[in-house]
Amino acid sequence: MQQRWTNRNQTRHTRLEPYPAPNVEAPAAWPEGMSPAAARGPAGAPTPETASPNRELEGVYIISVAARLLEMHPQTLRKYERLGLIQPVRTVGMLRLYSQDDLRKVMLIRHLMDNLGLNLAGVEFALKLVNNLSVFSRRLARATDDDALVENIREEIAQLCSSLSLPAPE
Repeated sequence: MQQRWTNRNQTRHTRLEPYPAPNVEAPAAWPEGMSPAAARGPAGAPTPETASPNRELEGVYIISVAARLLEMHPQTLRKYERLGLIQPVRTVGMLRLYSQDDLRKVMLIRHLMDNLGLNLAGVEFALKLVNNLSVFSRRLARATDDDALVENIREEIAQLCSSLSLPAPE
């Protein structure tokens, strides 16, 4: 049997080309002018608003797929989870499953960091502010029976969020 010696540089290496990431649009709750409103999620997947109401499976993307859709490193997603900015669902085997809401939240985090110049502490503060305004709005709505007053409160909170370049609470 004859042995063939080859130069190391002559060996044939196949290089896998990465899949192009699908276009991920901004959340519909973003203020106008920042990004187009999305009626669908990445790759045409239904958003929670358009999905069936009895959806049992909350997380739909594993971390590698979510990272590819968001065009970021999986370690960044782990860091955001460690800081408490996102909370993906865990499987029995402890795999992280990211939902459409998680992807939207990461896009919001990226917007706050890249476009508004916030650091992670500022992002955490902004997300808590939006959450607290949402809770406040719901409490005020429950406290009164006047529909006009409830709508006025929601409009004022939406304007406040818009002036801060934050998404309006739902």
